[in-house]
Amino acid sequence: MMDARHKVTFLIGIFAFGLLSHAALADTSEEMARANYFYNRQQIVDAVIIFKKLAEENHLPAQARLGEILDYTEADEDAVGWFIMAAAQGDANAAYGLARMYLSGEGIKKDVDQAAFWFKYAAGKDNLNAIKVLEDAYRKGPTSGLNLPLDLNQAQIWEAKKLPLEAAQKKLEDEEIAAFKKKAEEERAARRKADEEFAKMNAQGQKK
Repeated sequence: MMDARHKVTFLIGIFAFGLLSHAALADTSEEMARANYFYNRQQIVDAVIIFKKLAEENHLPAQARLGEILDYTEADEDAVGWFIMAAAQGDANAAYGLARMYLSGEGIKKDVDQAAFWFKYAAGKDNLNAIKVLEDAYRKGPTSGLNLPLDLNQAQIWEAKKLPLEAAQKKLEDEEIAAFKKKAEEERAARRKADEEFAKMNAQGQKK
């Protein structure tokens, strides 16, 4: 039969195992929200670990986000590789990233026609950044660098599409952050409860 000290150790082990199991079973959307939370807080190292794991499992949003980070750190060819992989499978964010790389000529040969194609592809899938690029390009015409004509009607069409998407994106980001904070608080509460149980049982053991 276990004495009080061994019983406490056993219970703490079971609790820790439960936390690890919960983390291992967390679904992809939770992991992505967690990575985005780290990313938005500039905790890039923590974010990259999760993004890379998900990207290697062919999670398209993670591939796109990893491409963004690699582009920012000037690992351009690697960034293009992730963008191509996800864009070819229909990811709008990756298509936008690939368009930017074609436009700048970073990590891949510059091709303004390919850039315009991928911007339009991404915008057609409601990518807000791509929509903004097209709105601006049609307002400026060929001077935008995309070889698109000056067309104020097209610019207004993209502007009208942009406004509700901006509001929806802000709402989604707020909800994701709130969900992660709630989950983090629940985990902290569970740890506090375990600490309290440990202290209580330890005190009882010392009395015996």
